[in-house]
Amino acid sequence: MRRGRGVRPTRGGAARLTRGAAFVAGLYVVATAHVGSNNVFFAGEAGPYPVSVIIRPPEVIPGLAEISVRVAGGGADLVTVRPVRWDAAPEGGAPPPDEAVPVAGDPELYAAELWLMTVGAYRVEVAVEGSRGSGQVSVPVTSVMLGVRDLPPGLGWVLAALGLLLVAGIVSITGAAVRESQIPAGEAAGSRQRRRARIAMALTAVGMAGFLYLGNAWWEAVDREVRSGIFERLEVEGAIVRDGGVPTLEIAITDPAWGGRNWSPLVPDHGKLMHMFVVGAPGMDAFAHVHPVPVDSSTFRVPWPDLPPGEYRIYGDIVQESGFAQTVVDTITVDATALAVAGEAGAVREAQDALPEAAAGLPRDPDDSAWTGVPVALAGPRSEARLDDGSILEWQGDQDLRVDEETVLAFRLWDPDEKPAELEPYMGMLSHAALTRDDGAVFVHLHPAGTISMGSLSVLAPDGSPMADGGTDAPTGVVEFPFAFPQPGEYTIWVQVKREGRVLTGAFQATVLE
Repeated sequence: MRRGRGVRPTRGGAARLTRGAAFVAGLYVVATAHVGSNNVFFAGEAGPYPVSVIIRPPEVIPGLAEISVRVAGGGADLVTVRPVRWDAAPEGGAPPPDEAVPVAGDPELYAAELWLMTVGAYRVEVAVEGSRGSGQVSVPVTSVMLGVRDLPPGLGWVLAALGLLLVAGIVSITGAAVRESQIPAGEAAGSRQRRRARIAMALTAVGMAGFLYLGNAWWEAVDREVRSGIFERLEVEGAIVRDGGVPTLEIAITDPAWGGRNWSPLVPDHGKLMHMFVVGAPGMDAFAHVHPVPVDSSTFRVPWPDLPPGEYRIYGDIVQESGFAQTVVDTITVDATALAVAGEAGAVREAQDALPEAAAGLPRDPDDSAWTGVPVALAGPRSEARLDDGSILEWQGDQDLRVDEETVLAFRLWDPDEKPAELEPYMGMLSHAALTRDDGAVFVHLHPAGTISMGSLSVLAPDGSPMADGGTDAPTGVVEFPFAFPQPGEYTIWVQVKREGRVLTGAFQATVLE
């Protein structure tokens, strides 16, 4: 019976690896955790109220963040939001809450704007009061400055003209005062007074030029200081090395800022210090979700997953002790020699600092996984991906996807007998997903609870976490991810679930329109 439809660059010649410099430069344009998407999506519960929250952080700091809160089922009389910095004092360290106003025509939706005054990690406290009582939930937000707003050229010319007019007025007034202030009424200024006036005007002009020079120097110094605060993603270098003779992916953080004054240690996110996603480019036909471990304070390694030689983009999610989350990125090209267990002598650098317990290479994390294949294109009423154990992952979300429209990416897993499949927790969630625009301009790591980092949440709101799996009320086998695509284009979405102790991956290809 048919099932029912449910709603380094190479270091010292170590590895044959190249960097996609142009690609990486494009990635640095957009900040925070994830790539190409600065907005925060959250789905959880504020006490008895199911809520979904979207936070659109400002691009300049200080700036206004746009907040929208949807209270499913209604019943809310008051919705408030409040930003709290990671280092705020427990009492009196944050501003009073702002009331979110109802949005006309949608009884479940509330909107507000919040000032984010500094760069760093925040939590936004969302509180709901109504007929079912009261509840609160915290949503972590990474506040970064993405740029500086330049003065419009037309306004600049207007202000320059007004400034020159003001200087000319000051010089003219000074000359008139020196020339005519000490002569009797009705008498004309003599040559002596006119000469003194010209000297005074010249000195005033020189003085004003000096003031303008000093003012411009001050302005440029302030501008440099502000621009130095623009977020730049940590620079990393990837390489294939041998750890115990086994091909190993090494990621070294080479950025001078790492270990500097503002450095802080990493904290676990889902029990891992780094979540690394390896994406085959440009064909989107290879994918891995692995978890490198630290060799030292700036170097991470993980056994190379079961992926063929080729070009790959790598994305590494990390969370610092302050709750600040970000994604490091790089590209590597790996050839067959680099992946051979017994390669040519000297073709791949042998790690000199292998972990003591890894004489035969690093142990593989049981949560690591790899996938190769062809993503299933969304076409017609039914789109299904066959997983490695014979089960079927069915796309149940919208197929008409558009930029910046809130949607839910919904999937249902059927077992090989076409019955709803029971899912096991996978690193604390029913599912994980990763999506990328095929040119690499967008990359996002998703959970059923949204785009938030659980590591950040554990730091910023240890007593205000959402439900662990993000989907206990969903039908059997169903996983959902709240999201809105930030840019149009072709996207590949990998969905990962765990069943009978095995991590399974399905991939879909989707087109997002303007």
